[in-house]
Amino acid sequence: MAKSMKFAVIGLGSFGFSMAEKLAELGAEVLAIDVSDKLIEEISNKVSSAVAFDCTDENMLEAHGLANMDLAIVAIGEDFGSNVLVTKILKDMGLKVHSRATSKREARILRSVGADMIYTPEQTQGVNEARRLTLQGVESYIPLSGGMVFAHVDVKEAMVGKMISDLEIRKTYGLNIAYIGRMTEDGRKYRVPRPDDILREEDHLFIMGTPEDLKRYLVS
Repeated sequence: MAKSMKFAVIGLGSFGFSMAEKLAELGAEVLAIDVSDKLIEEISNKVSSAVAFDCTDENMLEAHGLANMDLAIVAIGEDFGSNVLVTKILKDMGLKVHSRATSKREARILRSVGADMIYTPEQTQGVNEARRLTLQGVESYIPLSGGMVFAHVDVKEAMVGKMISDLEIRKTYGLNIAYIGRMTEDGRKYRVPRPDDILREEDHLFIMGTPEDLKRYLVS
């Protein structure tokens, strides 16, 4: 059985709370952190562990094992200064860090202290990002109506050099390739794929199917 990924979610506003909850639902090990005892109590039975403390305290972050996380998500909504400080502390600890911004200016500041990814959050985005983070090989993930999803996925190593028609992706996984992104002399071009397209490692594939079909593709 694959080892569960470890996430720390710092700041339990609408975005942070929804992301922590969904990450846990998807099987990740989640440490939720907030200064509010009330929010910690609300989420405590939904995640692996939840603790209330001042997250700008570097010693406390180290004491609670932040250095062992696969990814830290900094989603402090009411105090941008703390968001920047915690992002910097965690980057200095060697972590991969995703941070929350509410404007382009905030995003620039967070990038300047090393944030690996910037979120401009809504609650639904928190849920969707949780899905993307727990599905290795997925670059983007968009829920559609009727229980379908649209996702940008990597080309599997075993698929490189083969024609799309020979792979029988729809028959094998129940997925449809909506379009393909391929590098040309004029940059990457996107189009509906042809059955005789031979896949390359650097191709971008955009597929549609159910979440279960997508997971089966990713783990095969």
